Amino acid sequence: MGEHHHDHDHGIKSLEHISRAFYIGIVLNLAFTVVEFVMGYMSNSLALVADASHNLSDVASLVISLIGLKLTQKAATAVYTYGYKKASILASLVNSVILIAVVINIFVEGFQRLSHPPEVVGRAIIITALVGVVINTISAWLFFKDQKEDINVKGAYLHLMLDAVISIGVVISGVIIYYTGWVIVDPLISFVVGVVILVSTWGLLKESLKLTLDGVPKDIQIDEIKQLIADNQEIREVYHIHIWALSSTENALTAHVSLQQDNLSGKELMSIKNKLKHQLKHHNIHHATIELDGGMGEDALGDCC
Repeated sequence: MGEHHHDHDHGIKSLEHISRAFYIGIVLNLAFTVVEFVMGYMSNSLALVADASHNLSDVASLVISLIGLKLTQKAATAVYTYGYKKASILASLVNSVILIAVVINIFVEGFQRLSHPPEVVGRAIIITALVGVVINTISAWLFFKDQKEDINVKGAYLHLMLDAVISIGVVISGVIIYYTGWVIVDPLISFVVGVVILVSTWGLLKESLKLTLDGVPKDIQIDEIKQLIADNQEIREVYHIHIWALSSTENALTAHVSLQQDNLSGKELMSIKNKLKHQLKHHNIHHATIELDGGMGEDALGDCC
């Protein structure tokens, strides 16, 4: 109980420390997204609109990550016995579906522009995209220090760094258009941005859908966890093991474990459970429910679980 309390305090401290970076990143990227959409529309640049769509996804991702961090502090209720932690996974699923719809729209518009490319203002693209490079670099720097401590923060950091690179690509397209007049470069760059969004979003879509359906999280190998438990000398067999995600950062496990010895005392059983839970925490499983069966084995239990 004391150990759990310590983890909770650490989470609150981390949340207070990280929240400022999220708020600044959200405000900077949201403001720039609005500017980029307006400039893309005024300059007739699909590349800017595509990049703005990607930046909007960044804002959504940052908001989702921040919500996820805050929801981990929400207490469970009689109805939501695990609290609201899974809301971050559901939000990621919705976000990825919307992003794919945006990419499809960009591709359709881009193909139309290949045959009838409109006039595009290269200078506006250069200036706007350069601002994007600066905004994304500053935002990524805010998360640099803490990106090794939390998977959500690391995801935000990598996403923002990728956006800075994409913005550099848009700058290059603006330079080409400005000096050569090759306006067809604009839809071509929009395709590149669209593919980058699609590749990064496809993994998010698959993982969030899997976690919504209580699949095993990608960073956990169920056979390794089963072996980890079985390697303890007190354990004879592990079965009926289930692992799923409570949120984007917390995982849970239930398992039946048969013991080598019968008639162990309550203190001895508790000691075995505590040792197993401690081992599982080091493998990113934070909530473990373990039923110990004193030497009975699976056959004795029948199909109870």
